[in-house]
Amino acid sequence: MRRLLAAGACALALAGCAPADPPAETPPTSGDSTTPEPTTTAPSTPAGPAGPPVPTGADAVAADDLFVAGLQAGAVEFADPETMIILGRGICAELQQGAPVIAEVDAVTTGSGGKWDQGAAGAIVGSAIGAYCPEFRALLPN
Repeated sequence: MRRLLAAGACALALAGCAPADPPAETPPTSGDSTTPEPTTTAPSTPAGPAGPPVPTGADAVAADDLFVAGLQAGAVEFADPETMIILGRGICAELQQGAPVIAEVDAVTTGSGGKWDQGAAGAIVGSAIGAYCPEFRALLPN
């Protein structure tokens, strides 16, 4: 069940990574095939609101380390840090799409198949926010 939750979080995280549509070209209107007509590019519209940039390099490692440290401080039991990192990034991707924090806590609890209670799920969501999307800290209970 944990793999299913992690796979879903990974799919959500990658959903915004599809390349943009190629520019549309206007076919030549003259009969002279040796002189091409100028082409026009259709305006593109973004697929949705973009969140903060995904950290790379040393910043990504630092964010991942912060997330895993938060899990350990919250006494969350887990076997694979990489799977948890995927889950944490997926939580922030869903928050950036407008999901409520409580819905993420519930999803982690349900998706764990009973492994994590609401407290552990809250620690996971809180650690994800702290490491990957601190702009949502105000949504966490005090």
